[in-house]
Amino acid sequence: MMSIRWRLFAILLVATGLIWLSAVVWLQYSAKAQIERVLDSRLAEAGQMVSSLLADRGLAEAVSTDAAGSLSLPDFRVFEGGLERQLHCQVWSLRGTLLGQSGAGPAARLGASEPGFSMTQMNGDRWRVYTVVNEELGVEIVVGESLAMRENLVADVRAGLLWPIVIIAPLLAFAIWLSVGRGLLPLGHFAAGLAIRSDNDLSPVATAPLPPEMRPVGAALNALLARLDGARRRERDFIAYAAHELKTPLAGIKTQAQVARAAPSGDVRRNALDRLTGAVDRTNRLVNQLLELARLEDGGADKSTAQPLGTIAQKVVWDLQDLAMARNLVVHVENEAAGSRADPVHLGLALRNVVENALNAAAAGTEVVITLSDTGIEVRDQGPGIDPADLPYVTQRFFTGTASKHKGSGLGLAITAAALNRIGWNLYFRTNAPQGQIVGLSRAN
Repeated sequence: MMSIRWRLFAILLVATGLIWLSAVVWLQYSAKAQIERVLDSRLAEAGQMVSSLLADRGLAEAVSTDAAGSLSLPDFRVFEGGLERQLHCQVWSLRGTLLGQSGAGPAARLGASEPGFSMTQMNGDRWRVYTVVNEELGVEIVVGESLAMRENLVADVRAGLLWPIVIIAPLLAFAIWLSVGRGLLPLGHFAAGLAIRSDNDLSPVATAPLPPEMRPVGAALNALLARLDGARRRERDFIAYAAHELKTPLAGIKTQAQVARAAPSGDVRRNALDRLTGAVDRTNRLVNQLLELARLEDGGADKSTAQPLGTIAQKVVWDLQDLAMARNLVVHVENEAAGSRADPVHLGLALRNVVENALNAAAAGTEVVITLSDTGIEVRDQGPGIDPADLPYVTQRFFTGTASKHKGSGLGLAITAAALNRIGWNLYFRTNAPQGQIVGLSRAN
């Protein structure tokens, strides 16, 4: 892509050239019109002057005898701007006899017998002619001028306008190039300031010294730096939280492995191995949840083709059937015929975490009910419920609650909130009287 400097240079040069060329064309036509008006005026003056002076040159005798060539007229030669401007004059009687002419002009009549201006062509040349009819003297005075001389004058004017362009154009192009470069200096300084920044410097750039045209760029860059800083902070927090949360189950796994190795009896060894298996399961769930959360925050979980809520809910129930059976619980789906549809990836992930939390919190022998509607999904359990004091914090990562008997990883509802946010859904909580909790997943209004 062409650089901004070259693009501005080309635009300014072409625009200046077009303006100058338009001015040259306009001045040329204007000068041509002025030249023709002035020369026509002088042509008319010459005709009138000849008409007024002919009486002093024996006109009466010439007209009475109708003698051709009896008048002797001087040459009208004028030098203007280094060019010879030659006028040719003819005097005709009203009977059509050429009484006299100036110089060696054409023998034929120059113009029409009608008074005023006219155009004619003689011997391949075009002539501008002015005719004066003097009824009192009985003559016609015809004064003509070759248009070649006028065209030469216009050509001189055109050359006078074009030559400065030829000479000044390189200087103008150089001046435009320097001006564009100077105008882009703030952009270069801005880029240089960014180039010397360290990798860890995500502080906002100063936009006050920037020209008004560059301030939106600076504001957009600051917004990007803020997002990058937030992403890096979340990444640091994620790594710190993950390391902290994995430390405890890994220590437990190591302890149970040591107990199993040193166990004096088979019962102690089996008990240690059972605890070891449970710790591995919890660690595996924690790792999976960490990966799900990272994928959501990174935007890696793309939206899929919408599916009915009943299909999404049944898949979640099928995936968690083993957990429900292990805890002696029943999972029931109500109103499966709800016509609403949603993204199965994000909504399925959110619903799975909510149902899993409900299964872990519900009392043995009870049931977890998933109710579907056109506006969303509600999950009801008969567990102890969420402490109202904990509700503002339950969607924070690694928050496990102050009174929870089931100590999970604290990531389930954080993943749920993140997944719902990506598809424009909301998460809400309500008490399930007389005992239990209702967690709702609803479309945003």
